[in-house]
Amino acid sequence: MRRFVVASALFAAGAGLFQVSVSASGSVGPGAGKVSPRAAYSQGKALTFDLLVCDSCPLAKNDLDRARARGLAASLVAVYEGKETGSSDDEAVAALCGDGAVQAEDCKLKMELVHYYLARRFKL
Repeated sequence: MRRFVVASALFAAGAGLFQVSVSASGSVGPGAGKVSPRAAYSQGKALTFDLLVCDSCPLAKNDLDRARARGLAASLVAVYEGKETGSSDDEAVAALCGDGAVQAEDCKLKMELVHYYLARRFKL
């Protein structure tokens, strides 16, 4: 009986020291998968006030109200789909992408984040 207890203790200690490399099933890599709603709102707000609404931007701070946000959101959707609304907001949306292509993935992500911010902030 004593041998069994000692053998069991040695086996348990040996099993505790043995490490197996394990990786998660279906994961591509480490890091966050999706953007949380809070992070999307914050990122959209930062993009809006860094690239669209500032002293040297296409829109002045006093110009952004609910009606203007609705027009800007419509232009974001149109430009995202490859269309134009013909309004001055199309130029503001193009300024969001800078010199890059409007249909690039980075630009589309920026448009989605700004649209999310405008929709939540102005309850569109």
